[in-house]
Order: sequence, then C-alpha cells, then structure tokens
Amino acid sequence: MRLWMMLIPLLLLEISTTAAQPETQPKVQYPCSVVLLPVMDMPNTQGAALITKVKKPYTADPISPLRERQSVGIYADWMPDPSSFGDYDQYEGLVQIPGAISWRFKLSAVYTKTSGFFGGQLWAGKTEEISMDLPVNTRVEVRLFNSKTKETGRAIAQNTLQGCK
Repeated sequence: MRLWMMLIPLLLLEISTTAAQPETQPKVQYPCSVVLLPVMDMPNTQGAALITKVKKPYTADPISPLRERQSVGIYADWMPDPSSFGDYDQYEGLVQIPGAISWRFKLSAVYTKTSGFFGGQLWAGKTEEISMDLPVNTRVEVRLFNSKTKETGRAIAQNTLQGCK
C-alpha cells in the first residue's frame, strides 16, 4: 500500500507533463518575418513580426554569461485609436503556442510628425524572453489592451508563423 501511495503522485506527474506538451510541429527557421493582417476590414492596417534569436546576459554584470532566447518584435502601422473599439487605451503583442504557452508584451505608440494626420498610428514592441524554439503554428497578434484594468481585448491584426520567411 505504501508503495502505491508513493507511485501515484509520480504517475500523475508523468500524465500531466505529457498532456502539457504541445503537439509536434516543424520549428521556425531564424531569423524570419511574417506580415500581420487585420482581422476585419480596416483600410491600411497591417503589421510585421520579426522573429530572431538573441544572446542576452543573465545579469547586468559585464562578465555575465550569455543565454540564448527567441525575440519577437512587432511593428503595427495604420492602427486605429484603441479607444475606437471601446474601453481600451493601448495595444499589446501576444505570441502564443496553441495549447501550451503564451507571452504578452506592451506595444508603445510611436509618434512621428505625420502620426494621426491620415488616421493611422504606429505601434511597436518586443519580447526577448522566449526560451523555447517556436513551432510554425505559433500565433502572433496585436490585441487591444486597457492599461488601468489590465483587460485584454480582441485581436486587431494576426498571423501564424507558418509562412515565416
């Protein structure tokens, strides 16, 4: 009986870690980029995501060893004002491996002399903390975000890494 009590947690751990593994997909070849397309009819709204490997130090110490990470940068142009979709004041980037894990990061408005003059705004941001290789079914999205309530809205532009070149 004692042996079974010791084995059951190990068996459950094996089942849960096996179930959490994403299905096998081809991995992205680095570096690559993909166009982010609008999810609804919005004139001019598009973006791009750059996926690459970066080497980052573990600490700020100049002799800190380097660690390799995947970086996903998003450039989204001709974006409507987030408030035009409701109670939102920002956009955020989302990188998601379906059924496994996701990363969220803030996009910042980039102000230029012509920003908003013709109705579109430029937003950009990146994450450099992805420690696993990204499969081609990874989704990259630009989503609405409310910075006060921390509530995320729907995707405005998106694509998978299937066509990442």
